[in-house]
Amino acid sequence: MTPSYSLTYVINFRDSSNCSRIQNAQPGEETLVLVHPEQEPLADPLGAKGTRSQDGALFVVEITTADGTHQSLEWEYQLLQLVSQVLQPPQVLQPRP
Repeated sequence: MTPSYSLTYVINFRDSSNCSRIQNAQPGEETLVLVHPEQEPLADPLGAKGTRSQDGALFVVEITTADGTHQSLEWEYQLLQLVSQVLQPPQVLQPRP
């Protein structure tokens, strides 16, 4: 019998625009969230649907892979917002001419 192997996906906090979209999500709003396999942080990101709950307390990320596998992640929004702020890569400032 072959063991089944299913990837677990996590939010890509290395992408600054991804972090910004999460931080700026309004209650009831859907937004693009980039995720990657947990064990492959340098893999190409996969687009997923992030939705902040109507009361603003939760943020749910719904992932559908190319083979149709579904996975969802649920975060308390305040914690997710804090994590995305802390882990967001610094923006590179361009030198002034």
